[in-house]
Amino acid sequence: MPPLHRLVLLGIQHAALQSVYLLLIVIVVRAGGATQEQTVSAVSFGMIAAAIGTILQTMRYKAVGSGFLASPVFSSIFLGPSLLAANQYGMATVFGMTIFAGVVEILISRLLKRLRLFFPPAISGFIVAIVGIQLGLVGMEHALDIGGNGGAGFINHLIVAGLTLSIIIALSIWGQGIARLMATSIGIVLGFILSIPFGLVTVDALGAAVSGPYLTVPDISFISYDFELPLVPAFLIAGIAAALRTVGVITTSQKINDDDWKRPELTSIKGGMLADGLASVVSGLLGGIGQNTAPSLVGISKASGATSRYIGYAAAVFMAIVAFVPAVGELFIMMPKAVIGAALVVTACYVIIGGIQIMVSRSINTRETFLVGIAMLLGLSKEVHKDFFDNVHRFVQPFTSTSLSLAVTSALIMHLVFRIGIKKTASYEIDETAEPVESVDLMLMRRGSEWGLAEDTLTRASASTQQLLSHLQEAKLISGDLKIDLSYDELDLIVDVTYSGAILTLPNIGVKRRVFLEEESFSYGLADFLTGVFPDHMESSSRGNAVRIKLMFSI
Repeated sequence: MPPLHRLVLLGIQHAALQSVYLLLIVIVVRAGGATQEQTVSAVSFGMIAAAIGTILQTMRYKAVGSGFLASPVFSSIFLGPSLLAANQYGMATVFGMTIFAGVVEILISRLLKRLRLFFPPAISGFIVAIVGIQLGLVGMEHALDIGGNGGAGFINHLIVAGLTLSIIIALSIWGQGIARLMATSIGIVLGFILSIPFGLVTVDALGAAVSGPYLTVPDISFISYDFELPLVPAFLIAGIAAALRTVGVITTSQKINDDDWKRPELTSIKGGMLADGLASVVSGLLGGIGQNTAPSLVGISKASGATSRYIGYAAAVFMAIVAFVPAVGELFIMMPKAVIGAALVVTACYVIIGGIQIMVSRSINTRETFLVGIAMLLGLSKEVHKDFFDNVHRFVQPFTSTSLSLAVTSALIMHLVFRIGIKKTASYEIDETAEPVESVDLMLMRRGSEWGLAEDTLTRASASTQQLLSHLQEAKLISGDLKIDLSYDELDLIVDVTYSGAILTLPNIGVKRRVFLEEESFSYGLADFLTGVFPDHMESSSRGNAVRIKLMFSI
């Protein structure tokens, strides 16, 4: 915990960075036809929701919270579905469907391990990329003032949008330190200032905004809830995308806070995902759009060295106080579409490239080539041929309402169909006169390379299997030939060892214990260190002299 004076300053800085994303609430409530007073109240309630979400994510209470400074913000993931809901049904539907999306993420947090089948890197990366494309289209619409009918201020609008975009890009490429990491926030502030001489923000309006009452209680009368079945696919997929991003952000938080990090720790990821879903539920209840952990804030925390979770508590207190200052909401309402559009375009670029990086983190095979290509083209077709998709049968319209829902739904269907025949198998019998340890290494490395497995996975599987066979040999538990069956379904590599003889008693290695008596901590720690790499799961069974040991490695 930092000293109090530093904690206050760091909390104010963190809250200011979080507050930038309140612009997304302004975009959505404007689309829903909200009045200026209602928009100011929505921004105020948004700050309260962000404060609650930050506390939920930062704390460590049983299953809730990651325990890291991974604060949620109002997320671009929910912008497309929320705009669709606001335009077609009104704000009550936005709030109701946001609660639904939060519940989706909560359920995913409870089923995290079991859902790995549905979201391999190709699918996960594709979802992130298509979210970025949809966000970028909204950003371009605002930056180019499409639908503005080319009014008198159109040229000034384009100039401000171009200057804001240029500032953000220049800082991102040539900036140094925190200025580079805060490029978007700095660009928004400078874009707002530039809007004054170009007439997009008037001095009189600015003076009226800051001369109003200092404190006021936001009006809750604009909040109501509705649920529309046709919007379920769009918000379902938004909830899934939010869950996937939470996994990435919390994993990064683990790595930057632990120099000895080796692999993701599921407890804090599940707790963080649950907190993230609860934050969206709270946001919907308080008249906002969905929240999600912010990678940019984690990056800034890493660069500044201020990763203490107590900063989140300080930021939450500051946002809760500022929520009752109406001038803040007025300033957000005055933010020109040109500045908002430029910021959304920049964010979309990062999201799209992030999705591509996830997709290519593993080799793209033929199945995934068709899956990503066709789903991407379908999603883009929705934006190009809107009339065609608006007139499809009403049964499928919920799945074609947005490019996101159309692309991801088609990708998931193709993923399940393409898994038919995906499992690869191989069997080997090792003569009792042969050297099984050397044989299994050659066998695994050769077959694994043919199947396209990563080298680190093959090394881990080979080391674990060789270690097992060494134990069997040294204890003289094998009588007769040895059989090894390999199987790989792009999720798990399974090494199935069968032999005649006595079963191997597996040691309690790798087990975490809370209490150690006397010398136990030494023996457990040294055993873990000396035994090396182990599989993700191990099973053993015997029937008479027939023994079977199965090693499973998650890919």
